[in-house]
Amino acid sequence: MTNVSKKKRLIIERYNRRMLGEAEMDCPKSTKDSDLNEKNKKKIADNNQYGLPTEEAKEKSQSCANCVAFDVSKRMKDCMDNQTGEVGYCWMHHFMCSGKKWCDTWVEGGPITSDEKSYKKQEG
Repeated sequence: MTNVSKKKRLIIERYNRRMLGEAEMDCPKSTKDSDLNEKNKKKIADNNQYGLPTEEAKEKSQSCANCVAFDVSKRMKDCMDNQTGEVGYCWMHHFMCSGKKWCDTWVEGGPITSDEKSYKKQEG
């Protein structure tokens, strides 16, 4: 998809949300500010063992990709400008992370795949 067609689609989606009375939300700041993203990533790495899964996490099939805070919704992929789904947004620690990684705050129940759930996470 070209940048022009992506922008057109985003404009149409925003217009449709307004028409339906849905609140429009900006992308999380750390998806657009690489310094803030790196700061948040470093903080989680230093304090919560963000990195490759431990042996115990591997045995339990725990990774960022299946954490309740891992957002790979269409809107978030657009925010991150990454359509692969291998990178998601962590609502718990507010940074873009690899689905292959893990941290000690992992919670079962993910990933977030719908825009509706993504907006609800952002609303708090």
